[in-house]
Amino acid sequence: MTRRGRYIAFEGWEGSGKTTQAGLLAEHLGAALTREPGATPLGEHLREVLLGADHWPSPRAEALLFAADRAQHIAEVVSKHLAHGLDVVTDRSYGSTLAYQGYGRGLPLAELRMLIECASRRPDPPPAGHELPEVILPDVVVLLDVPLDHRRTRSRQKSKQARKKDDIDGIQMTLLGDGETGAALQGDKFEDADSLFRESVWSGFRDLCAAEPERWVLVDGTGRRPEVAERVREAVAGKLADGA
Repeated sequence: MTRRGRYIAFEGWEGSGKTTQAGLLAEHLGAALTREPGATPLGEHLREVLLGADHWPSPRAEALLFAADRAQHIAEVVSKHLAHGLDVVTDRSYGSTLAYQGYGRGLPLAELRMLIECASRRPDPPPAGHELPEVILPDVVVLLDVPLDHRRTRSRQKSKQARKKDDIDGIQMTLLGDGETGAALQGDKFEDADSLFRESVWSGFRDLCAAEPERWVLVDGTGRRPEVAERVREAVAGKLADGA
């Protein structure tokens, strides 16, 4: 191995196609595909609390729970793959914390950034292999730009597919083929949020993208999947080349 792995994150609202495109890019790169929250056994439990309808943590508690999931994710999954020279593609990362809990819930961004830094530190001792940065953040963040009406249409279509399969199987689905959880597709807390919250979150994503052009890239998420995938590959290759 001549380098540590590259860490690539996808961000956007539910229904933007990020989960599908993350999977396609991971396949193209031969990378490990993961997600936040829920990539570890502990994360699966935290995901149920964060996205399910049975628990309603306060905004600050919500941010702390996401941070706990991220800390476990970095320690148990991300750092080990990167140290062995393997690329990692994740469905969501630190951008979602800033967009949802910051712009959406109204928590101070400065506090959230400190929380993100704490949760994203490499484990001690670090895994054997290539040297990792002290704080492990994505090398590239892909923000899929999809109009709100498109996002809603895609979410409704996924929800119908989830309910249809659930009716056939007679059980609650836990994982769909494209990597989304059945509970999330049937309407989690964020998917069911009002339009003002949605627009605040999306505005936050756009601000983050503009503030970190060396890391973030905005990609048109409309059109057929192969077309979007090609745009994503070109955008990611360009960012990785710039950072080489």
